Amino acid sequence: MGFELTTGQRADRKLLITVAEWTETGSVSPKRQILGQRIESSQIDYNHDISTITDILGENYTDVNKSQPQQSFEPFTITGGNDLAEFLNEKRRRNALSELGDFTVYVITAFKKQDGEYQAEKHTGCTIVYNSIGGDTKTDMPITVYFSNKITTGTVDKLTSDFQFTPDSTTTTTSGL
Repeated sequence: MGFELTTGQRADRKLLITVAEWTETGSVSPKRQILGQRIESSQIDYNHDISTITDILGENYTDVNKSQPQQSFEPFTITGGNDLAEFLNEKRRRNALSELGDFTVYVITAFKKQDGEYQAEKHTGCTIVYNSIGGDTKTDMPITVYFSNKITTGTVDKLTSDFQFTPDSTTTTTSGL
């Protein structure tokens, strides 16, 4: 499966992929899960902190001070084999809120290839929280991903959860500070 948009072609929603990665207590190898199963719509909201002033000449100036990106996944229906739902439910049961802030989240722009691989961002130190649990016909646990702004750009070799992330050779990890 490979995509490269031609001029004027729209990027389908399935071409922006968010992947959560975490390590369970006592384990050495991380688990990954592509987010979005059974979810019709999700986008990354950047929530920019913007200040605007009007100088004494009547001209407006706007500064973007920081961004606080987040992405919600709703309904995030609990299904068998959903490792992330099991992990988050265990944290919920124990009210272990301090354990929700050590995720790595990858955002893969699958519509943009670079030397045969897909452009990606690796966000470290992210938080994933459950917003509620329940539902009328299925048990849902809507979640929100809070990105850390600690970003390393790079590429991934495939569009499955067992991808290999390769950092760009000309990039450094950026922080939203």
